[in-house]
Amino acid sequence: MKNKFLLIKISRNVTLALLALLLYLPSFGQTGVTIHGTVKDSVNAASLTGVSVLLKGTTSGTQTDINGKFTLNAPVGGVLIFRYVGYKERDIVIQNNNAINVTLATSAKGLQEVIVVSYGTQSKHEVTGAIGQINTKEVKDAPVANIGQALQGKLAGVQINENSGTPGADMSFRIRGAASINAGNSPLIVIDGFPSDEGLQTLSPSEIESVTVLKDAAASALYGSRAANGVLLVTTKQGKLGQKTLEFNAYTGVQSVPNRGKPDLMDPEEFAEYKKEYYEDEATYQGYTGGVPSVYQNPSQYAGTSGTNWFNVLLRNALIQRYNLAFSSGTETLKSYTNLDYNRQEGVILNSYDQRITARTNTIYTPNKRLTLGVNLEISNGDNQVPPGLDNGRSIIEEAFLMDPTLKYKNADGTYPVSFSQPGMFANPNYYLVVTQSINHTKATRVLGNAYGELSIIDGLKFKSSFNVDNNNSSNNSFTPSTAQGGLGSAPPQPATGSYGTGYDLNLLTENTLTYQKSFGKHNIDALAGYTYQKDHSESSSIAASQYPDDNISWINAATTRIGTADAEDWSVLSYIARLNYNYDSKYLLSATFRRDGSSRFATDTKYGNFPSISAGWVASDEDFMKNIKSISFLKIRASYGKVGNYNIGNYTYIAGLNTNNYVLNNAVTPGQALNGIGNNNLTWETSTSYDIGLDLELFHNRISFTYDYYWKKTDGLLYNINIPEQSGFQSVYSNVGRFDFWGHEFTVGSKNLIGKLKWNTNFNISFDRNIVKQLGIDNAPIGGYTEYWDDNRTAVGHPIGMFYGYVNTGVYMTQQQFDTEPHDATAMVGTARFKDINGDGKIDINDRTWLGNPNPIFTYGITNQFSYGKFDLSIVMAGSVGNDIADDSFQSTGNLDGVFNVLKAAAGRWRSVQDPGDGIWPRTESGTTADFRNFSNLQVYNASNLEVKNITVGYTLPLINNKVFKSFRFNISVQNAFIFTNYPGLNPEAGIDGLNGLNQGRDFTGYPIPRTFSFGINANFN
Repeated sequence: MKNKFLLIKISRNVTLALLALLLYLPSFGQTGVTIHGTVKDSVNAASLTGVSVLLKGTTSGTQTDINGKFTLNAPVGGVLIFRYVGYKERDIVIQNNNAINVTLATSAKGLQEVIVVSYGTQSKHEVTGAIGQINTKEVKDAPVANIGQALQGKLAGVQINENSGTPGADMSFRIRGAASINAGNSPLIVIDGFPSDEGLQTLSPSEIESVTVLKDAAASALYGSRAANGVLLVTTKQGKLGQKTLEFNAYTGVQSVPNRGKPDLMDPEEFAEYKKEYYEDEATYQGYTGGVPSVYQNPSQYAGTSGTNWFNVLLRNALIQRYNLAFSSGTETLKSYTNLDYNRQEGVILNSYDQRITARTNTIYTPNKRLTLGVNLEISNGDNQVPPGLDNGRSIIEEAFLMDPTLKYKNADGTYPVSFSQPGMFANPNYYLVVTQSINHTKATRVLGNAYGELSIIDGLKFKSSFNVDNNNSSNNSFTPSTAQGGLGSAPPQPATGSYGTGYDLNLLTENTLTYQKSFGKHNIDALAGYTYQKDHSESSSIAASQYPDDNISWINAATTRIGTADAEDWSVLSYIARLNYNYDSKYLLSATFRRDGSSRFATDTKYGNFPSISAGWVASDEDFMKNIKSISFLKIRASYGKVGNYNIGNYTYIAGLNTNNYVLNNAVTPGQALNGIGNNNLTWETSTSYDIGLDLELFHNRISFTYDYYWKKTDGLLYNINIPEQSGFQSVYSNVGRFDFWGHEFTVGSKNLIGKLKWNTNFNISFDRNIVKQLGIDNAPIGGYTEYWDDNRTAVGHPIGMFYGYVNTGVYMTQQQFDTEPHDATAMVGTARFKDINGDGKIDINDRTWLGNPNPIFTYGITNQFSYGKFDLSIVMAGSVGNDIADDSFQSTGNLDGVFNVLKAAAGRWRSVQDPGDGIWPRTESGTTADFRNFSNLQVYNASNLEVKNITVGYTLPLINNKVFKSFRFNISVQNAFIFTNYPGLNPEAGIDGLNGLNQGRDFTGYPIPRTFSFGINANFN
């Protein structure tokens, strides 16, 4: 109810603000006639959105709307200038006619779209690296707080997973399968030229103009030691010449958890029957004499009752809302863009939410033709509350749904039991109270800004200097009262605990670059040289509080005992960069880049690294012999080679650390220090050497576009903990000994299927990524897969990264004869789990584990279909993967037959006797024999191939003619995470306890559920 009132209050305030704008917004018109018209492509008659329409000699102008329409007041005899990227500019003289319909021809050089690249922009026609770019206009309707959610399925070679539905959580990115052992696999994120260690979650999707993905080394080498996992270039919006717009966007919606994939556990009657039979079997086989506890003696008493679904008890329908107001204007001298954004997402689990307010202003000032000054500034404030221990692991969610369903979480009088202790089961708290009473409140403020000046020294030669700052401040306050303390096997009341922590990070970057562009006949050069310096300083502190007198005051000053810790870290990078682009007649293309990085993370002898690249392209469609092939509009072949690095190995890894130790001197305890490891002055960054060959093709006047890339890369010098002689006093030391190889194919196809009144465009991409482990340390010892459960992945030489490794379960020993004639372990008997004897030694032990599955997909894909008819439009975005496996780690609990948890419904088919052998899958409940069944095996590995309908949006644009208030007005209804088609029985086939980290990929360990969102949105563009 509180959430409902909040939504009504905010909606009312927004409505009042909108009415005020309607009443008092001044008119920007001028004397003359009102001109209206439509701008279309001269070849296919497709409407062009965002075309700049400027009255020559003035700053008065507008842009075409989504249907290519525009309206403008202008005098007769004036000249309208129509400009659009990739098309020829056109001038139209205004006659005594109110209607002007214009067609624009594509530029003679083919693909002239300008895309963002490392340290600048470049014509798409002349790009020689593997680059993908998405303009956020394509995803503006998605009801998401993080732009990463809207990018799923949009880019070939880019795997984006939503591993968790936790409010405020970031997305997991993996470009071309990149992975490391200890240095992560997340791409570098660069925001308006500023390399940032933060994710995308603090940015408003509405302020982002485009996201560019640099996939190969040729495209990303200018980011050198940080580009091994690819680079995401995020460009925010700027004011444009002739533009003067005020735009309001809003959506509100409801999130819920779909029923598909919820834990399929026993209901009250089934569970009571299971427990009754458990005690009966214990009496039959193990001499139990205690009888069946009364609560389970008569299972039929629970017939027809739903009992308590402990998973659903924690869930709710949650509101989501976002409001965005943006103003932009542009003259020859001053261009500005201002964006205000409010976003609130309530979690689908009780007592969780994320709220963010973001303000951005971008300004470009050009006092004369030689000088340009700019400032980009953003301030965001986040407010997050999520009970601790909700996401991944045997956490609150899992421990809750393992509870006895015959219990009630709420008493008849409206009070709540504090704890439960059912016969034969672990004592537990009331998880409803654990979730609703726990405080885990985080506040964060981020200031992200850059200021720059660009001076044109002579024609073609420019000097640019910039200063960038990224400052993050956060605080966390947590408190768990005595009634919500405890967990599995530890019931409250227990002493309350609390904590308070702060974090501070200041990241500074200065860059100075020279660029030179010149044409000599058909020879064209574009050169860049520069120097950059980046420094980061972070501090953190925390205070743990205990011995509270009661639960009334949650702040740490109420605690009797408070213990504090603090930490601080620094790192810096000094770099020199250079690039030379050359082309002859925009047909023969050559590009070379070089970056030299010096990092404080390495010792003196290994501090500097060099990262070169070279790439070439041939625009074959510009050759004379191709001119007569009318079906080919554009054809470019390109190839590249480059070297990049990964320096995410920690700040002081090469130095031997110290621990605090106490010594006894002269019979007195004296504080001191002791080494906790051995340093390695030869430690340096991991390096990736890559090759790429690609093709860009457009057919039938750009009706069909096609891009293909093949890549191969070697990641060498992986950071690895190698064994050393124990005589050293230690067991291991970090060294650069390890190698992974990656290769794959990427295809992107775009088509304009229908271009008449009914328009239909399709974009499809598919990526085949492969990897293999070549070397691990000096003895090639595998990583992971050593224990029998919750250690599912093994990375070993000769295999793909992170394969599943465990036992092959072959059923149940159904008879004594079968048991006597087949291999088994020491605890096995008739009716227990049966396994395959992999090594053929006649017994079952840890040496019989083998490869069970591969979490790496055979291919990933995405498809977007966009339709429009009249004022209606429809968008359907789908994405998925094929051939990847996923492990259900909750089976260690839901398949536990010790009678201590609720279990899967399928457990009803367990073996009870030779006469009642069950389904041959589930074994008996004999004490001391059930652990084998829970060992990680093929029973927990599922095919996670999936097709997910990520977003469905239907929109309608109101027909507005000569409206003095609105330039355009559109509303839409949308469904995010609409459907999932998969054979995996869990909630989320994208789940992962460690995101897309290759070493632990594909493990679903009861993550925070991903919601489905239904929303309604509006877009109002004012004159």
